[in-house]
Amino acid sequence: MTSHDVEGDFGAVKDDLAKLRSDIANLSNALKELTSETVHERIDSLRGGIDRLTDDAKVQSREMLDDLTDRIEERPLASILIAFGAGILIGRLFDR
Repeated sequence: MTSHDVEGDFGAVKDDLAKLRSDIANLSNALKELTSETVHERIDSLRGGIDRLTDDAKVQSREMLDDLTDRIEERPLASILIAFGAGILIGRLFDR
């Protein structure tokens, strides 16, 4: 092997390493973008699920409140006595 061939081979290896670095950088950037898109899609999906659960909870709480209001209107005296008893019980629990 001559000195010229070694220098040529070393230059080729050097060029190949530069290309490899560039390819790795491009691959790294592509993976970051892909991961970022996947994360954003998952976050959007979770937000949608949370929104649905929140809406369901609002509907259920509204229905329960309406049902309680109807029961109080049906039996106002019993409701007052129950509320009074619950108040006394809670007062005794906190008094200790």
